[in-house]
Amino acid sequence: MKRACLLVAAVLLTPLAHADERIERRAPADPDGEVTVLNVAGKLRIEGWDRAEVEVTGTLGRGVERLEFTTDGNRTEIRVELPKGNDRGGSADLEIRIPAASSLSTNTVSADQTIENVRGLQRLQAVSGDVATESWAEEIEIRTVSGDVRLQGHGEPALASVTTVSGDARLDDVAGEVAINTVTGDFEVDSGVLTRGRMRTTNGDLDLTATLAPDGRLDIETINGDLTVDFEGPLGAEFDIETFNGDIDNCFGPDPVRTSKFAPGRELRFREGDGKARVRIKSLNGGIRFCR
Repeated sequence: MKRACLLVAAVLLTPLAHADERIERRAPADPDGEVTVLNVAGKLRIEGWDRAEVEVTGTLGRGVERLEFTTDGNRTEIRVELPKGNDRGGSADLEIRIPAASSLSTNTVSADQTIENVRGLQRLQAVSGDVATESWAEEIEIRTVSGDVRLQGHGEPALASVTTVSGDARLDDVAGEVAINTVTGDFEVDSGVLTRGRMRTTNGDLDLTATLAPDGRLDIETINGDLTVDFEGPLGAEFDIETFNGDIDNCFGPDPVRTSKFAPGRELRFREGDGKARVRIKSLNGGIRFCR
């Protein structure tokens, strides 16, 4: 009888031990401080607000040991801790509010990240989770492996750097300096005034729309991806375009010429307007199309 009662108690207590845990934490924070968030799986939503404090709400799922929420001077760290030796992992869905001018660093594995109205420097990393954020007048760096990226700018010049392995990316209304790098991901970039552009792809395609600054620099290289570049606004630049085994299709400037009688390569070099800006595009096998 006693053994039966113990078995019944164990059955009743087990679901409670593994139930999701609701959390709600809050602490004062420097309005211009640094916030670091680490989560393995689940969802991560971060919003900038006008209060000098950090608030964390959400749910810790099964397999999560605890939430570490610490502040030290102008630094705040939020970390989802898993038990040691937990091979099955655990997930947490977090909603976090931080001072809008904070610098933000995130690191996730399979958690999707959604970030709004954070106007300080951002350094965001994910493995397979998607990242959606906004850029303002501060530097932003995003790195993913297979996660997709959505970056919404506000036309303010800054440095935006996006790197993926296989994830696709879309950047809208970014301005200033843009650096992108991908292996197989496809990129769509809609830029305002571009002062510097450094863009590399291996097999991914690139579709770029940009207004090039009078002294701007645009440097694009690809191995197998196709490139499409549409220039908007006034354009005065020196063009250096070359492909080894692809076509060059341009709607202004002279026609491309063969680089050799015995090789399939084509090149196109010319000046448009005052020629103060520089445009360099190199491709191994991909096609190149540019227009205005």
